[in-house]
Amino acid sequence: MASTEDQTAVTLPPLLSRKFNITDVKKDKLKWDKEWEAAIASSTAADVLKEISRSMSDSFFTLDDLESLYADLRDLQEYPAETLRDIFHDGQFKTIWLLLDASEQKRYLLEGLERASESPTLWGQDCRALCPEVTLSNLLLEGGKGFITFLTRFLEVFESSDPALLPNPWWKQTSNTAEKVRSESANLVMFEVATINRNKFICFFVVYSLMSVILDIIHGSGRMKDILDTVENTGAFFAHSLALAKTTLRNKPLLRCENCTKTPEEIGQGARFMVCGGCKSKLKLSVRYCSQFCQKEDWPAHKKACGKKKVSKGLKGTKGDHLWKYTSDQISMFVDTIRDLPKNQDGTMSITGVGVGPCNGQRSPAAERQAKMLEADKDVDYFLFTSNDVPVRFVIDDPGAKIVFRIHRRMLMMQASDSGLGALAEYMLKHMSGYPGLSRDIILKQLWAEHGNDTMEKVAEWEQRIQEHGIGAIESVSKDFMKTFGHIFSY
Repeated sequence: MASTEDQTAVTLPPLLSRKFNITDVKKDKLKWDKEWEAAIASSTAADVLKEISRSMSDSFFTLDDLESLYADLRDLQEYPAETLRDIFHDGQFKTIWLLLDASEQKRYLLEGLERASESPTLWGQDCRALCPEVTLSNLLLEGGKGFITFLTRFLEVFESSDPALLPNPWWKQTSNTAEKVRSESANLVMFEVATINRNKFICFFVVYSLMSVILDIIHGSGRMKDILDTVENTGAFFAHSLALAKTTLRNKPLLRCENCTKTPEEIGQGARFMVCGGCKSKLKLSVRYCSQFCQKEDWPAHKKACGKKKVSKGLKGTKGDHLWKYTSDQISMFVDTIRDLPKNQDGTMSITGVGVGPCNGQRSPAAERQAKMLEADKDVDYFLFTSNDVPVRFVIDDPGAKIVFRIHRRMLMMQASDSGLGALAEYMLKHMSGYPGLSRDIILKQLWAEHGNDTMEKVAEWEQRIQEHGIGAIESVSKDFMKTFGHIFSY
């Protein structure tokens, strides 16, 4: 019998790829992957094991060989485990990965799969059939979060068990079968050898997919350059929030009743939506109702435009909502604030239309005066007052900074959130402390009168963040805000 080194260097005939007539990866990588996913979905673990077992005799490996094979596997897993520890400790890899477009994520994953299929495992690309969890459809779930979850699980298993064998319910079925025929040592050895090669394939996939991403990060190649700019220029705060939001983006708009605004899921089993026939036939516009009752109740409002003009209520999450993709709590308050802004006829929103909004509680007298003055002069972003109570008009020229400032201002003045106070204060202190008649103390005293006793504490917290990140909140967010939401604003 050959040594284990000789055996692991052998690649046996590709029986499964021939059986399923898998396209050559060099000719069409996407088709190759699609055919493998279909093959995996149509196969049981027992069938796969039975098929690959035909390529070797029962005596090719013995129980004594397994210890050496497991040791080789552990050595192979050391490098990706160490790499994962480093990149997870840094924290930015997750953000960078989640900010990548799906097409870019797919490219990296396909490279990992291709190179793993070419790596020294016993069955070459046929080892893909042993790894049903390593598919693009699984790894691209939730905007790429599936890949991060997979990497996290890989590291957890490595650090908690030896040998480190990634569990899988599908593969476990074959384990149970092997246990039943334990007396047949060849069956048990074959299962163990297949398990080792399954985990070797996974290990190679992790190494090569990570390597391709990390190299592009190092060199700032292609689309990666824009993402690195986002992470570095925002101190990772906005980038991280946007990355998490991306993992919960909707794939398609919600359906809502035009009258009661409920979705089919909210209505429950048996919900069947109707479409307004006039709008559908004349305007190719789908105005939906959950029942005849709702359609009749909405008719007085809908009849003015029915079949004549495309009018949408822009219900949250529906096709008429510019922001229908966004669901995440990470930026939900930001998105909801934008969603509630008054719209122009073309559906865009005017920057000057980002007003102070109605208050959800009770403003201080100083804040109420600020609100009234801002509503009277919509070109002004904030009024500051000298020690003699002379108003100074603070106007921001940069469109991105202006929008972000005004959204924070709106949330603060509506008392929807006090998180905007620190950002507004930091920005105004930076740009207006040296203005004639103003100073840091004068501005802080005004904000204290408008927004309460904890103003100083909140400003101090924000200024500490700036020292850590080297850039203010308004500046850091504005550039990437415009990339994401700029198209819905008019200037």
